[in-house]
Amino acid sequence: MATIKFNRNTFILSIIFIIFCLPIILSVTRIGLEGTRQFSIYNEYWDGTSALRENLEGEGFEFHPVVSTLNSLTRLDGDELGVLAIIGPTIFFDPTETAALAYFIMRGGSVIIADDFGRANDILGLINTVIAPFISQINATAIGFDTLPIAGLKINGSLLMDSYSYHISPLMPIIRDFPDFLGSVPMNGVNRVVTSFPSSISFLGLDNATGETQWYPGLSVSDIPIASGIAMSSNFAWLEKDVEKAKDGDYYPDEDEWKGSFSLMVPIPLGGVGVGNILICSDPSIFINELMGLGYDNEQLASNVFNWLDYNSTRRIYYDESHLSSSRTGRFALGIIDPFEYVRMYLRYVNSFTMFPLLAPLFPFITFMFLRRRYPKSKGPSPLLMTKVKQSRSRSFFAAKMTWYMNYQQFSNALSLIYKRLKRRLIKKYVVTEELSSEKIVELLDTHFPNQFNLEDVGEMLNRVDLIIQKSRRISEEEFTDLVLDLKNVEEHITKVHV
Repeated sequence: MATIKFNRNTFILSIIFIIFCLPIILSVTRIGLEGTRQFSIYNEYWDGTSALRENLEGEGFEFHPVVSTLNSLTRLDGDELGVLAIIGPTIFFDPTETAALAYFIMRGGSVIIADDFGRANDILGLINTVIAPFISQINATAIGFDTLPIAGLKINGSLLMDSYSYHISPLMPIIRDFPDFLGSVPMNGVNRVVTSFPSSISFLGLDNATGETQWYPGLSVSDIPIASGIAMSSNFAWLEKDVEKAKDGDYYPDEDEWKGSFSLMVPIPLGGVGVGNILICSDPSIFINELMGLGYDNEQLASNVFNWLDYNSTRRIYYDESHLSSSRTGRFALGIIDPFEYVRMYLRYVNSFTMFPLLAPLFPFITFMFLRRRYPKSKGPSPLLMTKVKQSRSRSFFAAKMTWYMNYQQFSNALSLIYKRLKRRLIKKYVVTEELSSEKIVELLDTHFPNQFNLEDVGEMLNRVDLIIQKSRRISEEEFTDLVLDLKNVEEHITKVHV
């Protein structure tokens, strides 16, 4: 019987098979369906955003999870553009995704990017470049400028702490200051919003006179701080640089740390100039289930934000699930049994190949060639050595070779072996000097056994045997058995001793 060699390619195919099967098995058995990814709309635990989804669905929004890559946004029609929600991303954004996001915004799609210490800055660089030409069109008179002196935004990366307004500890600042900006998010019904381990938003200040730029944690006019967002901390806040110590309870505003009021939420209202609205938020925890249920105005803030982002009333929210992971909260083991992880992995592969028009038609061929090169080949029979046969004195070489062929189901070779033995016996008994063909064998049988064979049937049988041997055609065990019995019948008559 043929054996399969287990090598690297077999291992790769086994992994691919497991990845394809696990989502089905885990879904059917309902293992891992509770949701293990922080900020996932399917996570109903304290750090999920299922409450956000339920509240907004109650207002008529439709959620469409993005489970592969942001490249899938390029397939949306113009009337399908809505709001893209990127909340708490922890997985790297590749350059093609960043380009797809920029294209989405340029076509009129809106986006909210809420992050503190994740991967949001991976995409903010290109977004800053895309929106730069439109910044000059924003009315900035409310903050004391003719045009915004800003060349970009980013998540600061420091931990925003507030010793004056907080819930439980300064690690959870309560935001009470919500300045109004023309064309920005309306703050009706929002008075207090609780946060948890937030960061802040830094601004790339632009000197319109010299063109020089520099990063600042806030904006000011004549060294007087001004509101630089729609959600500001109190004046007793500071940016803690040693994040890990602060999380362990060891925090204090050092001399070299920025102090004052900082922004957690900055809107970029571009919906009126043909581009989508953008909102940058430095704390994704504002939208998690636990903080939404503490009695603050987080739910109302979320409603106001998403209704403002949906300036063209599509009522569609594309929620990015593809950049969330379970490992962030120390639950990597739970992530392994989450069927969503494997579906995302597969769709990410498909989307990466099919996003390019020229490459998409080649995707099936590329996949086929990849699998074909790694498909395990059947291991052929190892050579039968005479030394092994001699070690077993009770077996002839013929018997050993027949056993060898039968074990590997090489019936045509076994048939050839029996046919050759028949020819040898005919040559030996009747001293035949010429080559034996099927016609010559029939003549010999007609001469020596005129009334014992149906020569027409024997001739057809021998022709079949010749054809199988010459073409090396695969035959079934049943066909092999029938032919062997016919050859044995001829051989038995030849070997009989006639008086």
